[in-house]
Amino acid sequence: MGMALQKYTNEQITKMSMIELANIILAEQKKEMNFIDLFQKVAEAKDFTKKQKEDLLARFYTDLNVDGRFTTLGSNVWGLKRWYPADQTTEKSLAESRKRDLEEEQEEEEEEAEKEYQDYDDLQYNEDDE
Repeated sequence: MGMALQKYTNEQITKMSMIELANIILAEQKKEMNFIDLFQKVAEAKDFTKKQKEDLLARFYTDLNVDGRFTTLGSNVWGLKRWYPADQTTEKSLAESRKRDLEEEQEEEEEEAEKEYQDYDDLQYNEDDE
């Protein structure tokens, strides 16, 4: 196990999330790592059983994808985002697509709201019939 983790007690490591450990391990390696190698190191640090590894592999993958500190360089190689100066164009296109997603979500929500009003109108209408 690497130097960085020797600073921590076993109890601290047990309490750390997999993603925290991954962050420490990558920072210590100072270079990107293959997903499986990274997971093995995390599993080793946390002393996972074979069963725990099988159970937690997919979750670790999800965590890596969701956590903003990590970035994939393709072919399942992962690094820390701060190592790579953000390329303006990709940042910009990401912002654009995020904005589009937001707009689409809002439109969907408005449509939902309209549907509810229509249902409400139907209710009113039926009461008048009687």
